[in-house]
Amino acid sequence: MVEKLTAALPETGRLAVMLNNLGGVSVAEMAILTRELANTPLQARIDWLIGPASLVTALDMKGFSLTAIVLEESIEKALLSDVETASWQKPVQPRTINVVPSTLDSARVDFTPSANPQVGDYVAQVTGALIDLEEHLNALDAKVGDGDTGSTFAAGAREIAERLERQQLPLNDLPTLFALIGERLTVVMGGSSGVLMSIFFTAAGQKLGQGASVAEALNAGLEQMKFYGGADEGDRTMIDALQPALAALLAEPGNLQAAFAAAQAGADRTCQSSKAGAGRASYLNSDSLLGNMDPGAHAVAMVFKALAER
Repeated sequence: MVEKLTAALPETGRLAVMLNNLGGVSVAEMAILTRELANTPLQARIDWLIGPASLVTALDMKGFSLTAIVLEESIEKALLSDVETASWQKPVQPRTINVVPSTLDSARVDFTPSANPQVGDYVAQVTGALIDLEEHLNALDAKVGDGDTGSTFAAGAREIAERLERQQLPLNDLPTLFALIGERLTVVMGGSSGVLMSIFFTAAGQKLGQGASVAEALNAGLEQMKFYGGADEGDRTMIDALQPALAALLAEPGNLQAAFAAAQAGADRTCQSSKAGAGRASYLNSDSLLGNMDPGAHAVAMVFKALAER
């Protein structure tokens, strides 16, 4: 398509290009088409990109269109003018994506197993709760996602629980324990949840190694999760429960009951959310979301409940 479009255009001149969804192409597929357009020779001439968006449609027709116009001053001024049409998208200037290098350690964690009954009890409570929740979380996720949240969390929990049973965890060395959990979760959990939880524990472990308290370290892990994952409180993810819980824990260290109450309130709020800002639920309409709790937020709330009741 780009070759045909290029052949019909003058050999020189700045361009505005509109990438239009004819109605039935998914958001993810339109994003792929945008990336492919950016990798063509035409990209060097594109000063303004309109879309990808559903601008000229045939209801739910499967397909897209690509339109280019050679820019001159009057045309460019018109394209950038404010309009009353609600669905029109203002042109944007294509730009190079800046890749931010991660500061997180990714090397294999070396450790020496050690004992700490209190920490071991915490680990057992968390892993046990997530394993028991597997079917329930899958059922919740089937309503708003792909039905595997429970299996994903349970896979990570079983890995850590088995290491606990074999006495293969550095329970008396919290920075190393958190780093090891982060390493194992990225291997066994899979999916975006595994990556995000790995970032969370790895960053928290680094903060603990710098002398931070557990509450401070967990909040630092949350900030890294938000930075790399792109979601925030209110986006209908596990962060809706995790952020208020960790804020409560930071305000009152050791008060797990307050942390649980904050987590549960955050999870409950996802039932009233009609739009998701991240994850597979972001592709669903409000009717599919209202009244259904986010499974990740529910998992977080139940973990804090288990800790509060230990």
